[in-house]
Amino acid sequence: MTKPQRRKRISIILIVVFLILGIAFLLFWLLYLRFIEYTDDAYVEGNQVYITPLHSGFVTAIHSDDTYLVEKGQLLIDLDKTDAIIALNQAEKNLAQVVREVCQMFHQVFVYQAEIEVKKAEFIKTAQDYEHRKAVIEEGGVSLEDFEHSIAFLSGSFYSLQMTELLYEKALSLVQGTAIINHPLVLEASDKVRDAWVKLYRCQIYSPVKGLVAQRKIQVGMWVDAGKPLMSVIPLDQIWVNANYKETQLKKMRIGQKVKITSDLYGRDIVFHGTIAGLPGAAGNAFSLLPPQNLSGNWIKIVQRLPVRVMLDPAQLEQHPLRIGLSMEAIVDLKDQEGLLVPKDHEVSPLYQTQIFDFEELGDEDAIDAVLYANIDPALSMYADSPLLIPPESP
Repeated sequence: MTKPQRRKRISIILIVVFLILGIAFLLFWLLYLRFIEYTDDAYVEGNQVYITPLHSGFVTAIHSDDTYLVEKGQLLIDLDKTDAIIALNQAEKNLAQVVREVCQMFHQVFVYQAEIEVKKAEFIKTAQDYEHRKAVIEEGGVSLEDFEHSIAFLSGSFYSLQMTELLYEKALSLVQGTAIINHPLVLEASDKVRDAWVKLYRCQIYSPVKGLVAQRKIQVGMWVDAGKPLMSVIPLDQIWVNANYKETQLKKMRIGQKVKITSDLYGRDIVFHGTIAGLPGAAGNAFSLLPPQNLSGNWIKIVQRLPVRVMLDPAQLEQHPLRIGLSMEAIVDLKDQEGLLVPKDHEVSPLYQTQIFDFEELGDEDAIDAVLYANIDPALSMYADSPLLIPPESP
């Protein structure tokens, strides 16, 4: 074969190879590449539950440390209880005193009620004396001075009875329609006991979620202020990925599309299968400390990136845990265009909750009842739970 023929043959082979490669790439683009969007600007995000005290105090014990797993409801930190115990004792003493004072109010009603009967008897007596003297004054049976005195005694007994009735109504207004245990003063004192009880409970700080401890900033014996973060707990089942795509890549992205994610931690051998949970409401620069000012003429257009939230398979997360801040690579499959750009309602939103604070008042009612019934006058025990309903009486 001559040299020109050999060159021609090689040229034909090269052309055929390039044509095959071109056709293969075209088919690859038609069948795969045009249906995906890729980014390596993706990071693991998650909830960080900060543990903060609700009142200040000295740290007396720390029951966990960074990188250790804690269960939901597990005791994390003890604060000094001295002040809280003193406050609770004072609140209980105050409640006892208030109960006794309310009992005195009830007794005062009965005192005035009895006095009304006495004043009625005195009024009847003075009225009879007046009538007797009035009948014989003209015959000289009594002196004028004695008759005038009977008038004065009658008037005085009437106003004395009226004053006692008003005092009775005044005393009755303080307790009428209430029982001892639900009297406003008793309820106020009971709330102070309840508040002191809760503050004592809060000297022990419990983990609201299950997760890994991070950012421990305290030591035993340290004084901590209310609201100051002491440590954080990261729940490993509340992890997602924020894939930061360019705005030009979001045109065909929809909620519910499948996402393949790989991490630098596990390498490409472990592929996480996720789903787009939501598309962002703003670009990242909108939340920056100094938002861009594009009103002037000398500005440079920059393609913005928006964080696409990707939810991961919980089973894969349990088998291959991720850590907040890890770098990821994400590939979105755009074939499914049935999804929404914006959720229709809020029912699909995630729910994060804890029940550990439901136990703060556990036992306080028993403590309050113990103080109440230890200080209620036995003679008034019938009014402990039933209101005092005595209508005002008139002569």
